[in-house]
Amino acid sequence: MSGPLINLEDEYLLSIDDIINQIAQGVANAQRALDEQSLELQRRLYTDENLKHLREVGIQATWYRIPEVTASIKVCISTHIEKDEQTQKLRPFLLFTPYNATTKSTYELDYEGTSEVSFKIIPIPTPSSATYTTVPKLLGQKLGDGEGIKSILEEAGLILGTITKETSDQPEDTVIKQDPEPDFSTYLGNSVNITVSEKQNPS
Repeated sequence: MSGPLINLEDEYLLSIDDIINQIAQGVANAQRALDEQSLELQRRLYTDENLKHLREVGIQATWYRIPEVTASIKVCISTHIEKDEQTQKLRPFLLFTPYNATTKSTYELDYEGTSEVSFKIIPIPTPSSATYTTVPKLLGQKLGDGEGIKSILEEAGLILGTITKETSDQPEDTVIKQDPEPDFSTYLGNSVNITVSEKQNPS
């Protein structure tokens, strides 16, 4: 949902989708914070030399998931009629007033006049496209300062790993090998190691 968050404590009349959207957005923001933390740890495992011993034994970042959120809201329901300006037809719709101290005093509501809205937000299995990515082709790319190659990898959700050099008849600093190879499927956040060409020492 776009736009600023709605303060459910201050708003008087809301549609049910506004209420559910705001709660769902809060859950999504919390889940995103957990995912970003795990992704940052995964990147550190592949780039921080102080964590090399963990990388060598195959340690991976732990990913956390909010398993389920159950919401139960006390509301007062009112029916309203709106005229469609184009068709001139009347369209009934419902508005929900959250039951709190503000709405109770403003509208003189009583607890017996409220209804309860309950719903659950349950995660579904992560699509494979959200977990895996395809390794882009780096062969033939010039290393330069490495920023161009890093940008290509970042677009695929990957990072640049180790860089080794090997004598070759290719122009100097050209990527001649990469691991994993192009079009290989790998986890998001993994690294790609490259080998670049260097001039052969004159005999």
